[in-house]
Amino acid sequence: MVVHESDRHSLPRSRWLPVTLWVLVGGACCAAVSGFEPNLLEEGIELHVAQRLAHGERLYRDVLVFTGPLPFELLALLFRLFGDEIWVARGFVVLLHALASGAAFAIARAARPDALAHAAAASTASAPLLLFPLFGIYYYTTIAFHLSLIATWAARRGVRSACWAVSAGALVAAVALCKQTIGLALAVALGLGLLLAAPAPRRVRALLGFAGGGAAVAVLTIAGWLATGSLDEALYGLVSLPASLESSFDLPLINLWPPGQLSPAATGSETFYLPYWYVLFQGVFVEPSWRAILTTQLLFALPLFALAATVVRVLVARPPPGFWLHSALFVGWLANLVPRTDWGHLTHVLPLIIAQLSLALPIGLNASRGQRAFVRLGAASVVLSLAAGSFAFAWTADRVADPGPLSARVPLRPVSWPLRHGRVRSVIEYLERHATPGEPIFVPRAEPLLYFATNARNPTPYPGVFPAIRDAQQRTILDALAGVRFVVMSDVDQPAMTYYRDELPDVQAYLERFFEPAEPFADGELHWLSVLERSRDRGAAATDLVAIAASGRTFIRNRAGEIAAAPALPARLATRRNRRPLGFPLGPGGGGIDFEIDVPAGAFFEAGASLGEVYSENEVFIVPPRSRIVVSIGRGEELAPVAEVSLGAGSSQRWIPLEADLAAWAGRRVTLRLELVRSGEVTLTNRVPIGYLGSPRIVRRAGPDAPGTGARG
Repeated sequence: MVVHESDRHSLPRSRWLPVTLWVLVGGACCAAVSGFEPNLLEEGIELHVAQRLAHGERLYRDVLVFTGPLPFELLALLFRLFGDEIWVARGFVVLLHALASGAAFAIARAARPDALAHAAAASTASAPLLLFPLFGIYYYTTIAFHLSLIATWAARRGVRSACWAVSAGALVAAVALCKQTIGLALAVALGLGLLLAAPAPRRVRALLGFAGGGAAVAVLTIAGWLATGSLDEALYGLVSLPASLESSFDLPLINLWPPGQLSPAATGSETFYLPYWYVLFQGVFVEPSWRAILTTQLLFALPLFALAATVVRVLVARPPPGFWLHSALFVGWLANLVPRTDWGHLTHVLPLIIAQLSLALPIGLNASRGQRAFVRLGAASVVLSLAAGSFAFAWTADRVADPGPLSARVPLRPVSWPLRHGRVRSVIEYLERHATPGEPIFVPRAEPLLYFATNARNPTPYPGVFPAIRDAQQRTILDALAGVRFVVMSDVDQPAMTYYRDELPDVQAYLERFFEPAEPFADGELHWLSVLERSRDRGAAATDLVAIAASGRTFIRNRAGEIAAAPALPARLATRRNRRPLGFPLGPGGGGIDFEIDVPAGAFFEAGASLGEVYSENEVFIVPPRSRIVVSIGRGEELAPVAEVSLGAGSSQRWIPLEADLAAWAGRRVTLRLELVRSGEVTLTNRVPIGYLGSPRIVRRAGPDAPGTGARG
């Protein structure tokens, strides 16, 4: 039997020392970030759901997710064994990353028996630092990545051992039970890789073992669901729900040309493309420089370079079996870039891209002395560069991070500006003081870690928003909210993403009706995270003027006070402090909007007035100072003022109540005018002048004790 050179270098008796070294290096790199930066969304979902499962709830029935069950069930098991602490999850990731780093070197050594195998391994080992934070947190894509490397290492041994081929298939099935698309793509790619890597007499046995291992895991998983009566629920969470959500995650493909400039389609989503460490230290709302955009474009172009390098390597000379398997791993993970190509998805492919570029380098294949020296020098440069970058990031993160932990339940040091200054700690401390352990709270948006951090209960099956199942989700949430005192919501909804009021409008209406900002969060600077507390019933809206904004007629006034027609402002202004702004344009003398409405019996107008900024997707608006908001009602030109409020220095961040009794016009069709009157010209740098009211509406009131009487704006 002829043994390929790569096979000699992959024999266990001679190559465990460098594998062990990379296991230790990878574990050290992951451990170095394990005390930093809790992740409110990705890591929060895993921790929150696993905690619920550990306490007896069932996945897909009591709590709904649209990814595979393995990460949740595995972490729930670890919680049962060691307690539901965040260190249990992160410690497991450190162990898994260490094993994956050793596997990365073993695969690379089988693909290229020279110093560049170390460069390939270094790209994986350094990932937790250089691609912080995703490789250091417990997250289903991160778990899938590590299992993929271990599966490929098992497939390499499975070329000559049926038992290892079975193990490789089982591990790929485990990847699919973390992230369905990656598991399916890797099964196809690695199966073809085995076909090319295995000697002809062993191909059928290797492929049958690989397929058998995957099929065995699938059968056992389905049998478990059948035994617990949850097969239909699991199929819905794994198949139907992801299919319905696919369009909700669409993003335009980033352009690779012109360099240093994003296309107009991608500009509105630039935060999704920029490397996370840039956003981490620069902030979300800082306009990126052309250098940052050029770097981003180059990183997104690397998959194309790696594919081209792979083709060239295959054409130059017959590659060893290990190269086919690593190429299969790399190609399988390209599925993570479809259908959504953003930085979070590219992150998990970049280590494999760097490794593939190293392994595909055609120089040194003939192993002359000069070529070996050149390869060693190149490999040393890559390893030292990755090490220097890792050290620089670790030093920077340690210097920037808060000296103390975020909370007792989340003893991690925040690094990013939002977590250090975004009032997250204040929210957690407020809930710890005012909510009882295990009390239901509701976190509507994308911060499920707060359930875990406050040891509170989520009364709904949803760890986040599922836009594709609006009706069922709204019914479930509204039923659950009846027993909730505290809701954690943003002071300013997310104009860069999607508005909660558009996704779940009935829930937004409920929050406006029954909840107000808790006292410590009622005034002062706006933040992306705040606490709403149950208040009095403000009454159901008979007419929601924000909902019928398109039927209103906007106008402006010139300096002489004369009225002229005006175009409408963007209808989708960001919700702030639990109120949806209804905006209208301004001229030199002000402006407003008229509605033709039928006034019901017991009608009462209510809204909030404010001087502060309000946001749309692409612009920032502000009410000019020294202004008055006036509400008038009547027919034709005979409009009588019924309420007004002056906007001074004290009204910059809070809602000032603006209310009017409309009972005298009951049963009549009238014009309702909402108007801002300006008291002088003011230059507003980088801001568009606007008039707006917070959630203006008409409610029915039967008497002084009826719901909504005396409600705040």
